[in-house]
Amino acid sequence: MSQNSVKTLGIAGAVAMVGLNITVLAFFALWLIADSAAIGRMESESSIDPGQMLPNPELMWLAAHGSVLMVVILDVLAVAWLVKMKGVPQYAVSME
Repeated sequence: MSQNSVKTLGIAGAVAMVGLNITVLAFFALWLIADSAAIGRMESESSIDPGQMLPNPELMWLAAHGSVLMVVILDVLAVAWLVKMKGVPQYAVSME
């Protein structure tokens, strides 16, 4: 591959990573809002109505938290790979 195509592939990968981060965090935020609203509706002052809960709340909790965890792990691996490929920047090394 030429140097130009490698650079283009790297930029496309970075854009894809940022897009993945945004979509996973948006899913987590929307799930959290929906779950909190469902719990608030379920726990009314007079009684508890389990019919107001989201369907499969445990699986949704696992999916939401698991997706955020996997994105964080993927980000850490991407940063570690970049440091390995490009090395530590000189300004970071000279700060003693």
